[in-house]
Amino acid sequence: MVKYASICAMQIIEASVIGVRSAVITFRRPETPMQIVLFPMLHLGTRGFYKAVAARLGDCQLVVAEGIRGRSGTTSLLTMSYRLLGRSRRLGLVVQELHLDTLGIPVTRPDMTGKELDSRWRKEVSRLHRLLVIPAVPVFAVFMLLLGTRRVLGRYLALDDLPTREQEMVEGAFEDIEKIIVHDRDVLLIDALTSIHEERCTEAIKVAVVYGAGHMPAVAAVLVGRLGYQARSAEWLTVFDYS
Repeated sequence: MVKYASICAMQIIEASVIGVRSAVITFRRPETPMQIVLFPMLHLGTRGFYKAVAARLGDCQLVVAEGIRGRSGTTSLLTMSYRLLGRSRRLGLVVQELHLDTLGIPVTRPDMTGKELDSRWRKEVSRLHRLLVIPAVPVFAVFMLLLGTRRVLGRYLALDDLPTREQEMVEGAFEDIEKIIVHDRDVLLIDALTSIHEERCTEAIKVAVVYGAGHMPAVAAVLVGRLGYQARSAEWLTVFDYS
């Protein structure tokens, strides 16, 4: 069975019977020449995947990238699982390898600061949810290190068109975490892209959006619904296969 994530009738991440792929999607607007290219990222993949992304970024004139600025205990906790899995020789994957500052292209990071994220985590996430997350992350990482396969990991990394009942229950139970980690950061990203559009849409440039795949549905919705862009083309890149 194939699992899909879709935006604007296009798939973002595909987890099939052979592996996981990410769709690089180019948005254009009929009235203006600027293009916006979405690079949905997964934080674990093969080196070949990240090299393929970097090669395509070379055709862009501006990169809008994800990245909490400054030290953050919350970020360290939430990224622990894939940092540990990136050391697994059996999985043969690496933590996201993109050295954007070496590409010779301007990079902007409209993300939260580590201090802001940590403060909001303490104030806005319930004590119960924080206590539940603390053991859950290392338990998942240890399970994957001992028994996990790329196929199992693919099921966790893929995004569904229609969330299962179990996913809806989990997201409903952890809305406070989802709001800070995903939705509020979506707002920062969308505000930055809106400003770039308003200031530079008449320029014949490509703007790359290098963010986690979970942020892309909100971005695409705004590009299409508010700014008048259309998804014109897509290219599949293999994140990892199951062989």
